[in-house]
Amino acid sequence: MTNTPLGQTVAPSELVGGVGNKADGLRELAQRYPGLVPEFIILPISEIVIDWSTHRARAEAAITTYLSGESSTAEFEQWSDNNKAAVQTDSTVIAKMLDRAGASEWGSVSVRTSALAEDGADSSFAGQYRTALNCPADPDRIEAEIRACLGELTSIGIVSYAKSRGLTSLEVGGSIVVQRMFHGSRTGVLLSESGRGEITLAWSEGSRNTTVDGENAQHLLVSKLTEWPRRLPAPAALLDIALDCERWLGHPVDIEWAAKGNTLALLQVRPQTTLQLDYDLAWDCSNIAENYPGITLPLTYSFIRGLYSRVYPAFFRLIGVSRAALEEKQSVFRNTLGYLGGRVYYQIDNWYEMIKLLPGPNRNQDFFQAMLQPSRTPGVETQKKLGFAGGLAMAPLIARMGWLLLRSNSMSERFKRQFGLKLRRYEALDWTRLQADAILVEIERMRSELLTMWAVPVFNDLRVMIFHGLLKTYCFTPEQHADYLGYLHGLSDRASIAPLSALGQLGNELRSLTRPTVSVQEVLDSPKWPQLKGLVDEYLDRFGGRAPDELQLENPRLGDDYSVIVSLALGTDPAGKPARDAGPRVARGRFGTAWTGKHTRQAIDWRERFRFNRAQVYGLARTAYSALGERLVQANVLDTASDVFWVTEDELDQTVYGHGWDRDLRGVVARRKAEFAEYESATLARRMVGFGLIAPRSLLADDQRSGDGMAKGMGVSPGVLTAEVIVVGEFDPTIDVRGKILVTSHIDPGWTLLFVQAAGVVTERGNALSHVSIISRELGMPAVVAAMGATEVLRTGQIITINGTTGDIDEAA
Repeated sequence: MTNTPLGQTVAPSELVGGVGNKADGLRELAQRYPGLVPEFIILPISEIVIDWSTHRARAEAAITTYLSGESSTAEFEQWSDNNKAAVQTDSTVIAKMLDRAGASEWGSVSVRTSALAEDGADSSFAGQYRTALNCPADPDRIEAEIRACLGELTSIGIVSYAKSRGLTSLEVGGSIVVQRMFHGSRTGVLLSESGRGEITLAWSEGSRNTTVDGENAQHLLVSKLTEWPRRLPAPAALLDIALDCERWLGHPVDIEWAAKGNTLALLQVRPQTTLQLDYDLAWDCSNIAENYPGITLPLTYSFIRGLYSRVYPAFFRLIGVSRAALEEKQSVFRNTLGYLGGRVYYQIDNWYEMIKLLPGPNRNQDFFQAMLQPSRTPGVETQKKLGFAGGLAMAPLIARMGWLLLRSNSMSERFKRQFGLKLRRYEALDWTRLQADAILVEIERMRSELLTMWAVPVFNDLRVMIFHGLLKTYCFTPEQHADYLGYLHGLSDRASIAPLSALGQLGNELRSLTRPTVSVQEVLDSPKWPQLKGLVDEYLDRFGGRAPDELQLENPRLGDDYSVIVSLALGTDPAGKPARDAGPRVARGRFGTAWTGKHTRQAIDWRERFRFNRAQVYGLARTAYSALGERLVQANVLDTASDVFWVTEDELDQTVYGHGWDRDLRGVVARRKAEFAEYESATLARRMVGFGLIAPRSLLADDQRSGDGMAKGMGVSPGVLTAEVIVVGEFDPTIDVRGKILVTSHIDPGWTLLFVQAAGVVTERGNALSHVSIISRELGMPAVVAAMGATEVLRTGQIITINGTTGDIDEAA
């Protein structure tokens, strides 16, 4: 791209220094980039002010007195006014300099102060010194502006700025720059470093050569590491110049520029004084805390972080996103999670970044929020119109996703078959007979084979997101919440109900072979235990992967302690609690409501099945890591096999393969147990934010909570119930919840083995698509979720009324 030459640098030949960084920078720009800097002349203050040395000494003394606090603001302002009147310019010298430069031919000029204190790497004095624009190129008018600039050298604004920066003295002097006006169609500033390896361009339309910092400015971030975009507000040469200026200044730069078509004008360069080295992060656990409630140990966190970083790129490849686009988002995929105080969070902004990769409607963010229900949502971004070219480029992705949505059921069926075959192979493996390194090899193979297949379940999650988003935001108004819930009820697969029904059947069989009021210990001590154990094992073979907090590897499974499953079975209602059938749906939504509801329920059906499959994989991983823990105990590396859950996957890899120099796993475990003991007593909000040089070092709660008083949540399963409260902090299979309203912080799939016996449920976490919500609707049990503070406000034994449609929770009269 070519640029029209703008003129040559004009300055007195005897000029050596002492003219200020602004003038020096302009002179350097003109020498390095001839033809890009409008003509200018530098007028040293020492040459155009009569008896300048006396004025300078007097001014610096007065300023030092003020900065030291020895004179008041009023006294300095009075001195400044007197000093302005005392400064006299040499009209003859100014006229000669302007005439030698040919300034009278420039039409109009800008007159700017280039002060000695200005444009430094530490103190910029940005906007403090005077600039005059579009001044007629008349010597008298120019001299009048020069006098005004000189008056500002010692103004109260300048010295107040110096005082705010902690300066104790100020060097007075420099030069005045008179430059030919360049009337561009666009003016702006460039900051060469955003703190993220990006160049910031800010500009506005118009010809005023001013730094763009107003509300009407437009902004663009350009990566330094990629090819320059085709569409820029200025010629691309400006970006190359910025990088070159960084090299010769040895510092990020601030460039003032103007452009008209392909013609670029460089108006000023200075060190970028404001470097943004702080960054911010936001974490939200509104949804993920259902799967990883409370404290989660390091092995689990490292395991799931590895899974997330693999599964989501595989999903986006499935829907047709290019490898190049995914490569750019690697940092996003590696950081979808956060680990704060031993608790698992979504690094929520990265989830919104992933949502941007989805083709199709611009409502994806709304649908995502309707599904995830984060504690706080970002502002709605202005949707950029794709235009014809953008729409044409996006069309293949949209077409592919539509085709995949049509094939979603068949894809899920195929996954179900393939997953079942591979799962049985791994379940048959005796991990206790494998060498330590072989255990890690097989864990990795299992992860690759079973969980890289997970693109299909993730795609089904997208299907849930889209159809549920349409159902909630398009088909029904907020006033039709009950109708909306009705369309979510009535699943056909029953994958979520099967473990509950089978548990009730097991309880009846245990009672029939002993006695109706038999205790857990009596079952375990019964001479019929071998026969009873066979019934229990049969249940565990089918549903043993399902357990409370089942995605935390450190938590025991149902088969680890027979007393747990026996207690749960005996706690079931002998009469059973059959799933209720969906009633007739009144299609009061918009056109297509019935079709949208059908596809939503189908996707939820598959999602529940995939949740169970996921629990099976985590159960296998727990078995494998427990076997490795035994090996480490035998090798005198750990004290107990369960200590393996206190270290990370990388640390196990280092220990087994010899990659790490610190092999004291005992010390690592001991330190973490002490740290996590403190974490247990801490309370973290659903949403946490951090800001600083290292953002997670400064965490703040950012929750939106209701005021004091009775809790209120989201109604997810219709029905009004008045009953006694039982507040449960941790899963306990011996608790009798029958006929009561179970109140707890969360309920994951494993907890449903307990809460199915309750009459109603209130949780602090969850949304309409949570497992607790789905099961409650299928059983006809009133349920309220997302009732923040419920476990604190409500108390065991209290009689309350809950409304599963409105989410209201009231104390019974």
